[in-house]
Amino acid sequence: MFPFWLSAFLTLSVLQPGAFLYEQGRAVTQYLTVQEFDVFLQDWKKGQELALRHPLFDLTRVSAGSGGVEAISFAGVAHGQPGDISLVFYTMDGDQVYTPPGTVANAHVDEKQKEFHIGAAIPRLLQGRIGVVQVTFLGEKRAAYLLKVEF
Repeated sequence: MFPFWLSAFLTLSVLQPGAFLYEQGRAVTQYLTVQEFDVFLQDWKKGQELALRHPLFDLTRVSAGSGGVEAISFAGVAHGQPGDISLVFYTMDGDQVYTPPGTVANAHVDEKQKEFHIGAAIPRLLQGRIGVVQVTFLGEKRAAYLLKVEF
């Protein structure tokens, strides 16, 4: 029994304090990021009603954007708290996908302006693939929907 504890002590003493917990936590966080979705969107380009409800904001509709560029558009309603609604793309591995400036339209909501429309050009990396869209409300409080999307 003593050799086991000695080898365990020597192994752990080489690691930086908390390194094992950090790596384990990061792996769990990354796993959850790509496994828990609010909805899986497949045939959304002609428009699809959504029933995603949260005390801060609801997503009510998804559709393809207008124009010659492949885009995704969301509509929804906030519940009176001031904040910004934004959109971010991720791969299924949990890596954020770069979106050039001017390709994402965010929205500001408050007590007077409750309805919102946001949209973005679909990054080339995700076109024809399955990826993740995170729609976030950021104000005094924060909430987000993770949507698995077949682009």
